[in-house]
Amino acid sequence: MFFTELDAKFMSEALNEAKIAATEGEIPVGAVIVKDCSIIATAHNNREATGDATGHAEILAIRKACEEVGGWHLEKCTLYVTLEPCPMCMGAIINLWVLQVNILLIMMGIIIQ
Repeated sequence: MFFTELDAKFMSEALNEAKIAATEGEIPVGAVIVKDCSIIATAHNNREATGDATGHAEILAIRKACEEVGGWHLEKCTLYVTLEPCPMCMGAIINLWVLQVNILLIMMGIIIQ
């Protein structure tokens, strides 16, 4: 599977969220959740600001997306995240039945999917 232009757009939004986290003194991770080619949730890490250990970008985006769809099943959604999810976040992702997870990994200037 390869990234499409639309995937690149959504990953760019996740990167923007990560930049916001960095300017706020957080670990720079951003997440975007998409349903039917539309962004339904965006978030970035806020653990330091809130003192909440669950303040990971993925968890925060998941909470917003669940509120947006009116339930906890995100079956037809795609998550774009700028760093590989930790075990806590991956557990939440698995339980939500997310259709697809795209992770941006940058190694030596090469984008790997």
